[in-house]
Amino acid sequence: MKEYQLQKAVCKYLDLNNVLYCGSMGGNYQPHVSVRMRAKKSGYKRGFPDLFLYEPRGKFHGLAIELKVGKNRATKEQLWWRNELNEKGYVAEICTGIDETLEIINRYLEGKIKWRLKEHFLTQETKDTIKDI
Repeated sequence: MKEYQLQKAVCKYLDLNNVLYCGSMGGNYQPHVSVRMRAKKSGYKRGFPDLFLYEPRGKFHGLAIELKVGKNRATKEQLWWRNELNEKGYVAEICTGIDETLEIINRYLEGKIKWRLKEHFLTQETKDTIKDI
């Protein structure tokens, strides 16, 4: 499964459950420089999560999800966004595959997520990556 297919499946699930969200087109490479420049000028930020749920739950303002499939890993920019959003009162996760993604979404929407990522949970590799941004 490609990330595009995963995102389509998750969006269908969110639509069926009447969840207010928006998806990013960040994973779609644009071959023309003019298109990339237009996206940047209109506010696109590198590394912004693939999906953002505008559904406050408990002390959290919303849920941001970066989708991954197979052995794909988050970029430095994606790690930065995850950490910044977690620090600002959102829940931001990097999820691999449909099962993990739906589990996080359901737990969040049911109000079962009571924590946010804290730096002491990060691996040294992630800390080093974030430091280089």
